Amino acid sequence: MIQRTRQWKGGLQLATRTAASFAQIGIDAAREAFGTSLPRTAEQIGKAHVINELVRNYTPTGQAPLPTVKSARLPGVDFESSNCRNFLIELEFEEGETAENLPRTAYAKLPCDELTTRSFANTLGFWSLECTFCERIAQHIPIRVPRVYASAQRGSRFVLLLENLHETPGAKLFINRDMAAGTTPERAERVLRCFAQLHAAFWDWSAPQREELLPAKFNTFLSPRSREMTRALNASAIGPALRAAPDLLSEHVGATVRRAVEKWDSLLDAWYRGPLTLVHGDSHLGNCFEYPTEDGLRVGLIDFQAVHWSKGMRDVQYFLINSLESEVLKENEQILIRGYCNELEKHGVTLDSEDAFDQYRAFSFQTLMVGVVPLGLGSLTERDATVRAITGRSAAAVERLEFREWLEALP
Repeated sequence: MIQRTRQWKGGLQLATRTAASFAQIGIDAAREAFGTSLPRTAEQIGKAHVINELVRNYTPTGQAPLPTVKSARLPGVDFESSNCRNFLIELEFEEGETAENLPRTAYAKLPCDELTTRSFANTLGFWSLECTFCERIAQHIPIRVPRVYASAQRGSRFVLLLENLHETPGAKLFINRDMAAGTTPERAERVLRCFAQLHAAFWDWSAPQREELLPAKFNTFLSPRSREMTRALNASAIGPALRAAPDLLSEHVGATVRRAVEKWDSLLDAWYRGPLTLVHGDSHLGNCFEYPTEDGLRVGLIDFQAVHWSKGMRDVQYFLINSLESEVLKENEQILIRGYCNELEKHGVTLDSEDAFDQYRAFSFQTLMVGVVPLGLGSLTERDATVRAITGRSAAAVERLEFREWLEALP
């Protein structure tokens, strides 16, 4: 009876927020006619006066604004994205501005055109979360992330003007197809060094410190307005996902997902028991980039749509399980996890490797959820081929790591 009540409550939260999201999209469309909404298309934003207004009003606090733009042009360069419209804008600045250190282009992000994805993004709030990261957090991150020129959000719409990392000499960016193809243990080791540097900087911050930087209301698993909704989303996805991909998801995996939903509170208690740190949250290869330094290749991160407070192993397992083929991961994960712990120690943080592996095992279910939900609910934010690749890997990892046995041992 309690489970049915919670499922009903979560479903109601999901339906209410989805309806509100569609309504806000309609309101913003009406406001566009009066010129009071944020830009919706590349053509609307690719004008000098629009960019200057965005920079003037939405440059993050503490960030030096770009000089006045004299002209802007859309070169027709678009980038693959699972839920946004990403494209370049060429910039020319006013006379007298030195060209040194000024960008030739800006990387722009807008909501995608697909209505269902737009509603889903606003219902879960991950666009709002990325804007919050750009406005408040990006400048405090110790690793390389894109510089933020402007970050605006209003209603169901947002605009991000960011550094175009393709202008960085020697930089290599990845896309989701690279993740689906699988990467190497050597590259994974570089990525985990990046994670260790990020995590160590925020390790075991106090609750007031965490709240000041990134409020708890943005955590879709823990906040009162999202906790039951997230649970209901996973519960509703598993049946359709099993029917959509029986070659990837066995009945045993399906039973594991259902059991995790039944033990949702115990699972969340285990995941979010301290010490916590700031994690990227969507830390697969497609959200990483490499760039050369005097000390060799280093890794930076992009697309902070899932940033939150959690254990550092949340990022580690998400990257490894998503980005390495299952057999490659099986042969290398113990070495890679120990390497991450060693990197943490270099930054003054101690994490026992056995504890780290136990956390890795516990968080493996989060990676599975990210595949199950789009498979079950119609691939709301991702290409089918990528979803199938990560779902197959995550299902194999959950079985191999005996997540179900770990789950049953929880109180």
